Amino acid sequence: MLTWVACCLGILMCILFVKTGRPVRCLLTSTIGGGLSFWILNLLSGLTGVALSLNLASVLSAVLLGAPGVCSLWLLKFLWK
Repeated sequence: MLTWVACCLGILMCILFVKTGRPVRCLLTSTIGGGLSFWILNLLSGLTGVALSLNLASVLSAVLLGAPGVCSLWLLKFLWK
């Protein structure tokens, strides 16, 4: 089920990237923002006690969804801790 949700979100984001007229630029800014937010949240793991693991789901979330995707992962892990 989770695989289907991830695939649907990935397809939706690709469609939105193409609709902007600048798909490569939009993908790159999303990827950079997601990577930076992933790095910053893991730097703050000493304060919060929540660290995100680097796996396929978290990387796809950072690449396709950007900072909101990574923050959502962090928030879910924080709430389920």
